[in-house]
Amino acid sequence: MLKRTDPLGQGEFGSRQDLRNTLLAGGILTSGLGAMSIASAQQLIALQVPPRATLLITLFSFLITFVGLLALRWSVPVRPLIYVTLISYTAIITALVHLTGGPMTPVPALYLVVVVAASFLLGIQGAYLIAGLSLIGYAVILYLEYRGILTMVPIWELTFAPEERGPLLVVNWLTLALPTLTTAFLAGTLAERWKRTNRHLRESERLRAGLTNMLIHDLRNPLSALMGALELLEMSGGETMPDEQAELLRYAQESGERLLQLINTMLDLARMEAGRFEPTWEPVEVAPLVEEVAEEASLSATLEEQHIELRLEPSLPSTYCDGQLLRRVLGNLLANAVKYSPPGGTIRVQVMRQGDQLRFDVIDHGPGIPAAYRELIFDKFSQVRRSDMRRGTGLGLAFCKMAVEAVGGRIWVESEEGQGSTFSFLIPLRSAPPTQS
Repeated sequence: MLKRTDPLGQGEFGSRQDLRNTLLAGGILTSGLGAMSIASAQQLIALQVPPRATLLITLFSFLITFVGLLALRWSVPVRPLIYVTLISYTAIITALVHLTGGPMTPVPALYLVVVVAASFLLGIQGAYLIAGLSLIGYAVILYLEYRGILTMVPIWELTFAPEERGPLLVVNWLTLALPTLTTAFLAGTLAERWKRTNRHLRESERLRAGLTNMLIHDLRNPLSALMGALELLEMSGGETMPDEQAELLRYAQESGERLLQLINTMLDLARMEAGRFEPTWEPVEVAPLVEEVAEEASLSATLEEQHIELRLEPSLPSTYCDGQLLRRVLGNLLANAVKYSPPGGTIRVQVMRQGDQLRFDVIDHGPGIPAAYRELIFDKFSQVRRSDMRRGTGLGLAFCKMAVEAVGGRIWVESEEGQGSTFSFLIPLRSAPPTQS
């Protein structure tokens, strides 16, 4: 039994997703062949190919695809289903070979498609198995036609007497055997190498994430102790401390706060990516929360000679949400707007009801975001690379995206270079916490 770990986290070497994709591809190919058979029925008759039998084979192939997809939904064990599916497709191709001219038909090329599918579903041994069954099936058809047990269906309006062409039938079989076995070897080798490489990459990513989380945890404890020491220093000597030293202490506290916030953001991102993050559902009064966040951001905006303007829809309803997450998302978006807006500019925060959701907009008049970066800025460590823009950590927007999605919302950006940016997100209006599934 070929039991290998799927590096993509989808189970065994032949995963349900791999089989589903194979069945869908088989269904598309079968539909195309069926449509061609119906559209060219007269030409098939002229070539002496039985269109009814061909259409019946096509329908049977489509039935296998349909039943296979249903079996996946019914949680049938995937490996036996893979074998049944591939062997069934191989048998159908073998029957189609006989019905479309035996050694004179190009249909045996379809064996190669099934062999490639087997290589990604079962590995190189599975590819050799399906290749062997294909060659055995084709050899049986040629032998039965050679012995006259099966009547060969002539096509191309040519006469061909298989009982008189034994050596030619052997050559014909070898002509298929060589590319089929070569395909099994190459596709199987490439598939196993690809799976093995992805497994190593996944393991490396797991180790890197574990090391990062360990370092973050180890950094937070001494940093918290350092922040406590700075606070005690301020309490004990703040009033008698010279202005220059007090200013240095304030800078140290602000830097420590930013570093602690960065560490907490990285920890939250790690929990969200691992699926271990659970929002704290609570009733949130939206208008006061937005006003508080804007007031906190206005301190930084004032230093940049900027103004924050609030446009809140009257009588904004309350909603069940994670208030701390919502506060941090708005804070990050406002901090970015302050960072990238020119001095003297206005940053607008709009909140309104939109159907059964709340919409938040943070609008700035900064340099805007190039089109190539608008889909990437929500990825971790992704930043717009421009010489006239200040650099950040590349974590703030990634956190915003995951946090908004954690409470059932979505976030996006609209921007034009030189015209500023509008970051918007929607969250559902809830009258009660969502039920946990």
